[in-house]
Amino acid sequence: MVRSDARIPTSTADHYAKQLCKHATHMGANAEWTPTQGMVEFPQGGRCRITAGAEELVLTAEATTPDQLATIQAILTANLQRFGQRHGLSVNWCP
Repeated sequence: MVRSDARIPTSTADHYAKQLCKHATHMGANAEWTPTQGMVEFPQGGRCRITAGAEELVLTAEATTPDQLATIQAILTANLQRFGQRHGLSVNWCP
């Protein structure tokens, strides 16, 4: 299992976490969400745990292969940058 984390500074982490989970569901993934945590299970394999803090959104992506992990990272990065375009959200992954 390979893993990567991203910490995105934002005061509206709960909003973006909920938006990510709802969007993932519409795109065919299984997703669950509580006010502070979510989990997205991707149909192509892998998952992402989403944690909404007071000042940051934390993404923890896990997959069986590096290619699956790269796909999950690309999907989440593109979605978050689109959702947070007005606020200049930037996603940087750490191994």
